[in-house]
Amino acid sequence: MKNPLSFILFSFFFLPFILFAQHFDTYFENKTLRLDYLHIGNAYGERVEPVTFWQGGIWSGTRTQLNEPERLGEMVLTVKDAQTDHVIFTRSYSTLFGEYATTEKAETEDGRFEECVLMPYPKMPVKYEFTVYCRRNNPTFLYEGTFDPTTTPQKLFKNEHKVMNLHIGGSAENCLDILFIPDGYAKKDKNKLQKDMETFAGYLLNCSPFQENKDKINIRAIEGYSKDSGITDPNANVFKNTLINSSYNTIEVDRYLMCLNVWKMNEIADDAPYDAILIIANSPKYGGGGIYNFYAVVNSDGKYSDYVSVHELGHSIAGLGDEYFTSEVSVRDFYPEGIEPVEPNLTTLVDFEQKWKHLLPENTLIPTPDTDEYNNILGVFEGGGYVAKGVFRPWRNCTMKDKVYNGFCPVCKESFYKVFEYYSK
Repeated sequence: MKNPLSFILFSFFFLPFILFAQHFDTYFENKTLRLDYLHIGNAYGERVEPVTFWQGGIWSGTRTQLNEPERLGEMVLTVKDAQTDHVIFTRSYSTLFGEYATTEKAETEDGRFEECVLMPYPKMPVKYEFTVYCRRNNPTFLYEGTFDPTTTPQKLFKNEHKVMNLHIGGSAENCLDILFIPDGYAKKDKNKLQKDMETFAGYLLNCSPFQENKDKINIRAIEGYSKDSGITDPNANVFKNTLINSSYNTIEVDRYLMCLNVWKMNEIADDAPYDAILIIANSPKYGGGGIYNFYAVVNSDGKYSDYVSVHELGHSIAGLGDEYFTSEVSVRDFYPEGIEPVEPNLTTLVDFEQKWKHLLPENTLIPTPDTDEYNNILGVFEGGGYVAKGVFRPWRNCTMKDKVYNGFCPVCKESFYKVFEYYSK
């Protein structure tokens, strides 16, 4: 029997060139297959438990690059032709469980999280495999399953919500499709919902690098209403019955606003083509969150909502890391000493050749002094990834560090450009 882990590693790093030449139509139909599963575990171990397959709408992702060009998430889904063992699709993404596992709470309690993953709908039986990479970038094989389109039980998506087209730059298969999902808007908030969706589309389209790539982006919004108006805030003893159960104080951080019903979120999202989800939570309280290739959340009203929306999409779309190092977080040892982060805007200098060294001006000081003299100059500034020492960032005051709207640095912009090109080919 083949070693599944070694085959995954070979596939991930060497098969992109083969897959570029693959024909989407050979292996897949133009629709989406979603797998809902539970991610269960603690600081010392984890497992995935598949729950339900869903058959849904068109496949809006890329059809020419069936293998992602680089791994930016800790989870990797590998899909193989069951008969030949040939890899036909891979996707990397991160999860809320991955953050939970680094917290103090995870040392004594199991976490149980809803997760799901999307793939093009296979024409033939396939194997699917989950591999997880720890913070030291070591892989662990988690699960192997099979899916046969003719025999595997699956549920059908149902279109239940109207969709608002906020900006259409091109066809779904040749654009990054961003979908807004409102949460905490009761029917009495209909006018506010529509206005907020338009406002947040403006936040994206007026921010570089979204602004100069409008022809590679589509923005739509779900018109979906909650029973209650407002968002759950446990620390304020406020509990709301909302469309997808968003809540503050996720993993014990008050401002961390995330969705607690991921399966329902994706079920609703299937009413429109989508590659990336931004939940707009009807609340004036500052908060949000973003997870790579998973989803992002922003509060609807407030001084910094424009900044939060693009900052969190920096995480969820471009795989960027947080560059700040003074704010409260519950994760620990997120960037171990001696290990190069996968996030493109952070480095420990272990493998800086693979980061932004090629963009640096000649004779740049490394580390670069964190002084006003180096404002708006690309460098290697110490402090980032939640720690003041040992992790370096490329810009003094990027949108991934400070509450600055429309302030992405050249390194972060380059990461976005790669994503736009990935979806537009």
